[in-house]
Amino acid sequence: MRPLKLIMSAFGPYAGQTVIDFSQLGEQGLYLITGDTGAGKTVIFDAVSYALYGQTSGGVRDANMLRSQYADADTPTFVELEFSFRGKCYRVKRNPEYRRPAKRGTGMTKEKAGAELYYPDDRVPATRMSEVDKSIVELLGLNHKQFTQITMIAQGQFRKFLDTNTDERSKIFRDLFHTYFFQQLQDKLKQDAAAKRNEFAEQQRRSEQALNGISCIYPAYTEQLQSFALRHYEGCVEEVLTLVDTITALDEKEQQQVAAAAAIVTKNLTALQDSLGAIAKKQQLEKYMQTTEAKMVSMQKQLEQEAAAAVQRQEALQKLEAEVNEAQKGEVELAQLQTERQQLAARQRELLQLQDMQQRYQRQEVVLLQKRQEYKQACDNFNHLNELSDTCFDRFLSAQAGLLAHDKLKPGKPCPVCGSCEHPQPVQLAQDAPTENDVEQARAKAEAAQKIRDGLIGEGKALKEHLELDKTLLLGKGVELLGCDDLKLIAERAQAELKDVNNKITALRLKMGFLQEKVEQYRKLAKTLEQQKAVDKQAEAAAQSIRQQLAGAEGQLQELKKQLAEQNELLTDVDEQKLQQEHEKLLVQQRELELQDKRLYAAIKNNQRIKQEVSGYEARRAACEAEYSLINSLSATLNGTLTGKKRVNLETYVQMHYFDKILQRANVRLLHMSRGQYELCRDKMQDADSKTGNSKTGLDLEVKDYYSGNLRSVKTLSGGESFMASLALALGLADEVQSCAGGIQLDTMFVDEGFGSLDDSSLQQAIATLQGLSEGHRLVGIISHVHDLQEMIDKKILVRKKRGQQGTGSEVALVVD
Repeated sequence: MRPLKLIMSAFGPYAGQTVIDFSQLGEQGLYLITGDTGAGKTVIFDAVSYALYGQTSGGVRDANMLRSQYADADTPTFVELEFSFRGKCYRVKRNPEYRRPAKRGTGMTKEKAGAELYYPDDRVPATRMSEVDKSIVELLGLNHKQFTQITMIAQGQFRKFLDTNTDERSKIFRDLFHTYFFQQLQDKLKQDAAAKRNEFAEQQRRSEQALNGISCIYPAYTEQLQSFALRHYEGCVEEVLTLVDTITALDEKEQQQVAAAAAIVTKNLTALQDSLGAIAKKQQLEKYMQTTEAKMVSMQKQLEQEAAAAVQRQEALQKLEAEVNEAQKGEVELAQLQTERQQLAARQRELLQLQDMQQRYQRQEVVLLQKRQEYKQACDNFNHLNELSDTCFDRFLSAQAGLLAHDKLKPGKPCPVCGSCEHPQPVQLAQDAPTENDVEQARAKAEAAQKIRDGLIGEGKALKEHLELDKTLLLGKGVELLGCDDLKLIAERAQAELKDVNNKITALRLKMGFLQEKVEQYRKLAKTLEQQKAVDKQAEAAAQSIRQQLAGAEGQLQELKKQLAEQNELLTDVDEQKLQQEHEKLLVQQRELELQDKRLYAAIKNNQRIKQEVSGYEARRAACEAEYSLINSLSATLNGTLTGKKRVNLETYVQMHYFDKILQRANVRLLHMSRGQYELCRDKMQDADSKTGNSKTGLDLEVKDYYSGNLRSVKTLSGGESFMASLALALGLADEVQSCAGGIQLDTMFVDEGFGSLDDSSLQQAIATLQGLSEGHRLVGIISHVHDLQEMIDKKILVRKKRGQQGTGSEVALVVD
């Protein structure tokens, strides 16, 4: 990875937009970043790290604190880095979360953190922060921690990689040299060994739990089992199972003896139960006889009561039948009255219809009379308006001479009528002469009145025709119903007869109401009669059933007497109390033998089950033990936990190979920078001393001092010596990573301070080492305040603070000689 262009906007001390064009520094060599203290030299490294990973180089500055305090409110905060990797150019842009003015309205709003990655081909840019983070790691092959450890020796971090222990260094190598597989293999074998060990222990636990449930009632064998249990049955399972077979054989033998004794008891008990059964049968027969005799007495009494009740029911039925016959007569009379009422109602409807016809005829006579009056008024109105119209027209004609004289007769001009030029007495125009419009209005009123008169003529004619038709119908109906063709007589007779019909209907309604009550009474009596007959029939059926039961009970009683006599003959000289006592004794013996048999059966089945289960557990435990022995040996070997051996696991062993190669490369530079005094070595003495304990070893460091001939800890190095050692180690690590097949391509490196701790000679050696490192298309950037470096290095990035009228914040300038 090589940076080509860096843009910082409102980032750190840079208030505005600052652009650093790294491409002007060339493809290889050293360049110096120098300037005022606190001006923002390290921020350049922070910006590169933040653009790639969203984190600063040293991890001191939080991403949410990166907005410049010198920037205007409207200036956006972001970092944009254009870089090349394997010959292709990429561009990444990030911004932290910060407060900015709202685009709409007033006040401030939050600008969310964002990231964008643009590819050199036609791929869609990555715009989600998580997607950009993942893509950068996959592209460069380094995460943020690895990137800063390999490509950046940050300020105050010189000894960190140098002094780290085996565990931390192993984590770094695991990511760089992809030794995950070895770690996964180690962990898998360790998990498999633990699983087999747990399975082995589980089978042993189940076997012990099962053996603890052995049933035994024999004291000697019980003591043996207890002694085995105290040893958790370790190494004696087969012996215990043999003992179980012995106990089971004894239980089976005893079970056979119990079965023989139980058979004898059962035989004796059966004989006793037969005798006791005969006694119980006799007692039962006596009880049945008493019950049957009592039932017969009760049934005889019921029959007597039923006979008396039957006589009373017959008398009540005869009386009720007489009442029903009397009430039934009212139903016939009511039917006759209903027919008569229907006839009267029909006559009533005809008379009412005749009255309606007569009333309608009278109403139409009144309407016709009104129409005649309206017609007379319409004629008078028409005559009056017509006369007014004629008068108006005559006046209009008479006024024409006055109009002509007024409008046409002028002195010296001829008259349009006679042609005379003299007009001695012209007609004067009347003041109230009607106009042509007045004539038209008078004529329109007369015509309207004429239309009203003509319309009334037609209506009167139609009413008269309809009235004549109704009169004809009314007279025909009067002749049909009353035999009269006089309108007045028809009205009088119809009124009189309708009154008579209404009186008859009223009388019939009263009489029918009385008869209706009588009919309802009849129906109730008839229903009661049917119910009483049903009750009588049921009572007779019940009496017949009792008679049949009584006959059956008499036969049953004779049979019971016969059976009782037979049982008395069988039970002569039998002591019931003695038999009962013997029966109770045999029952107790039978229950005891049954309980003993059940206990023996349960013990035999339980011990047989335990033997079968334990045999299965032991077979599985033996198989688990064999598998565990093999897997555990492999796991101990690969995880470095073999007793009496070095505690180096397989992954660390592989990493030791890479570490040795890194040290070889680092020592070439360290020996040069230290003038042959120091060489870095793996701490092999610690490996030899770590045969026990839990600490992980194999990647620890020590330094060999050729001036004294001693090996000592890297922690004893001075500040300048530590800087040279850590620089050489970082450079050796970078070389080894790139040399591996499919390794990571690192075209740039940054060194932040540390040179101030070197003397002039060491400084010359360190610069010479870095210059040698920069050969082969690699740029090395150095931050330093050392004045000698400014004279040694031509390419520079100058950072200075703005003061006074220049503004606030910092600015950057490139110097390329």
